[in-house]
Amino acid sequence: MVTNDILVFTATYNEADNIRALVAEVFETLPSCQMLVVDDSSPDGTGSILEDLKVRYPRLHAIHRPGKNGLGTAHKLAVKYALAHGFDLLVTMDADFSHHPRYLPEMVRRLEASDFVIGSRYAAGGSCEYPPSRVLLSRIANTLTRGLLGIPLRETTTSYRGFRRALLQRMNVDAIRSDGYSYFVESLYHVSKLTKGIDEFPIRFTDRRAGATKISKKEIWRGFTTLARLFLRRVLRSGGLRPRASGAAGNHDRLLPCNACGSPYHVEEYPETSDGKVISAAYSCTSTGHASHGRIVQCLCCGLVYTNPQLPRAEVLSLYSQVEDKTYLDNVDARVKTFTYNFDRIARYLPRSGRLLELGSYCGIFLHIARERGYEVLGAEPSVWASTYAREKLGVPSVTGGLQDVPADLPGFDVICSWDVLEHVSDPAGELQQINGRLRDGGVFAFSTLDYGNWFPRLLGERWPWMMDMHLYYFDQKILKQMLGRAGFEIVHVRKYCHIITVDYFLRKLGALSVPGAGLLRWVAEKTRLGRLYVPFRFGDIQLFVCKKTSSPGRAASAAGSEYRDACAPPDRASGTAGSR
Repeated sequence: MVTNDILVFTATYNEADNIRALVAEVFETLPSCQMLVVDDSSPDGTGSILEDLKVRYPRLHAIHRPGKNGLGTAHKLAVKYALAHGFDLLVTMDADFSHHPRYLPEMVRRLEASDFVIGSRYAAGGSCEYPPSRVLLSRIANTLTRGLLGIPLRETTTSYRGFRRALLQRMNVDAIRSDGYSYFVESLYHVSKLTKGIDEFPIRFTDRRAGATKISKKEIWRGFTTLARLFLRRVLRSGGLRPRASGAAGNHDRLLPCNACGSPYHVEEYPETSDGKVISAAYSCTSTGHASHGRIVQCLCCGLVYTNPQLPRAEVLSLYSQVEDKTYLDNVDARVKTFTYNFDRIARYLPRSGRLLELGSYCGIFLHIARERGYEVLGAEPSVWASTYAREKLGVPSVTGGLQDVPADLPGFDVICSWDVLEHVSDPAGELQQINGRLRDGGVFAFSTLDYGNWFPRLLGERWPWMMDMHLYYFDQKILKQMLGRAGFEIVHVRKYCHIITVDYFLRKLGALSVPGAGLLRWVAEKTRLGRLYVPFRFGDIQLFVCKKTSSPGRAASAAGSEYRDACAPPDRASGTAGSR
């Protein structure tokens, strides 16, 4: 069989002792295949070895993820990669020689007649060299999976698998929730629902040739909980598989690569709920449009969560320029309390005086407080209404627009602040670099933004109140640290951001979320003084960062994502090198 359109995939973490020999044997066994390796920043130097091997093996492609993001997400990335670049077959395997490359030709031969093939330890003629305790655990897991999920295979948990393109096109890896080792059980359950063309053949499964196993007790527990979840889905017949996401298909030209790392590979977290009617009121600070949001995805390389597709930057800026938000002024005392509280908590990390720029300064409340504390202030706010209010009502200087509209001839600022702004901008990585460029050496950047990795959004899921049309990015602290580092910043302090709001405003927000009884409680609050009481909220889903400028972004930041652009370019079928896009 012609092997020119076969992709062999493996994921690595600390496989420096195995990867050279594995790559050599894969290409010796299937000389014309392409090979993709996803490495999760292995501390043992596996990534550097891969880069050296690419010189010798032009059909080898490597993607280096910035951290350990889970074996399941690496395999999801392989599926996306194979589909994006037109491979006819995808073969996945471990990198530790427990799956020997000598079985690859048999895998390919069987894929001529089947949609899915698995190399099996437990098929007749197969064997497993695990210690007895691990063999027992493995057999229990496989027996339970076969019985509870009705999968007609002796082997269900290994990653030595082959897929035909037609099957990959029907699979919806976005709907697979598991990110770790339990991905293999859940993905096989999906496969069994999509095709009867399933086959297995015996292999000798050896214990890893070198290095240590990555399977923890936590991953084993997750595997059994995943199995229970899938069994309940099957029994309750609620297991219909979510259809492949197609909502963004008509907006393919507006799909964006990850702003943090440049990768184009992502999975859908939540489908779009917007009704397509975009109005400026949805972009106000006090918007109650909590039931409406765009298609939310997660990057398979770095883990950033963001809205994809997005409105063009010019359209976003136009919407913000039209915002008029009288409710914000009705609650101005709460805003003063919020800014004062948070300012006091970070004051020791700021210079006592100097030039301060606030981005997204809205009506100028924070600028007014900062000026009273001795700072020379300037704001930048796209809303014509809000920036006019700041200038005419509070007498604080405010530029109508964004950072790019702040006069370039001004000297470097000592402090730049932005409160709940970064998640709104179309290019946060570029914004951070520009902020760096407007600070003096050693200047401070203080800001607050969403923390999607916090327990609160994980608990509420799609009912998290900050999942809204106007939010384009949903950061977590790990990704922010990476983005800030590339932009030339060092984080010196992190704390929960505190919002102080009235009971009436809180109940209005609950009403917008369709919480039962919120309307009645608000009516009671309006009839009493309860509605005027102030309540602090600091769940941790909004974090406050104080950062110091330590360097200019330089070439590293401007080249961010270049490795993904290279690795994701269509492979040249003749030479195996990446072609131009």
